[in-house]
Amino acid sequence: MQIIITMPVYEDWDSAMQLCRKIDAVFSAQPSFQVRLLLVDDGSTVSLPPQQISFHPAAVEKISILRLRRNLGHQRAIAVALAFIQQNCKADAVVVMDADGEDRPEDIPKLIDAMSRTERPTAVFAERGKRLENPAFRVSYHIYRILHQFLAGRDIRFGNFSILPWPHVESLVVFPELWNHYAATFIKSRLPYVRVRSQRASRISGQSRMDFTSLIVHGVSALFANQEVVGTRLLAANMFATFALLLLMGVVVGVRLLTNLGIPGWATSTMGLLLILVSQALVASIMLIFSIMMNRSNLGFLPVRDYPYFISRETTIFSR
Repeated sequence: MQIIITMPVYEDWDSAMQLCRKIDAVFSAQPSFQVRLLLVDDGSTVSLPPQQISFHPAAVEKISILRLRRNLGHQRAIAVALAFIQQNCKADAVVVMDADGEDRPEDIPKLIDAMSRTERPTAVFAERGKRLENPAFRVSYHIYRILHQFLAGRDIRFGNFSILPWPHVESLVVFPELWNHYAATFIKSRLPYVRVRSQRASRISGQSRMDFTSLIVHGVSALFANQEVVGTRLLAANMFATFALLLLMGVVVGVRLLTNLGIPGWATSTMGLLLILVSQALVASIMLIFSIMMNRSNLGFLPVRDYPYFISRETTIFSR
């Protein structure tokens, strides 16, 4: 089985090289696999990417670096990598993982085995174990998951660590949403997948760049990948709120005309406030409708078509 393992790297080349060594050690005990590593240099500037590796791989057949012209962020770097692989390589499956060491190389055979046991081409995602960040970050992450479940109607319990059969790769690269969020786009694609429990490891070195702001951007990107569903649900909620406001207006009119309750002028003030709220709700509904329809007709960034603009070159640092 031919497997390509790709991972975005930004500055953290020491961790990436140690991870490559661990991957090679894992597949040394799996001689039936032909493995290639593609590291995506996501616009690194602080430390230059290596021109050669510090160990001699025993199992990995090729290690190369795909250098991007600018920093895109790990989600967009994954989109460029998948499009590049689909257009320039051939394999049975593609593994996507992070380069910081939190995705354990020893879990890759577990993903491969789960994929091999399926009756049709099926992706396998590593379901996240307990997060190792600080409590505030973990709480924020759970809030993000709840919002995604409520607004997109789908629970997102996994990240980048996954294996994709080749037909899935060919399908994903024509999803514009892949430019913003890999996992959310896969869920939207409705391609078959299964989840395998996997414990997260500690970072090999350095500090995580995923702070509170980055988490918000990451969460919004996931929602944007399902913008039609999110927009429709917000529209339904907005229409429900409009209907509730109209009922309140009817109650105010009934109380004013049929009872002696209230103080002078209260009905006029209340009706004025409700009219303002109703008009704003109606305007918001109209804007949501137009936004949903415009996004359906706008193709936007297409990974398989536009990825070459961001690639500088591919550099091979090891090959048999």
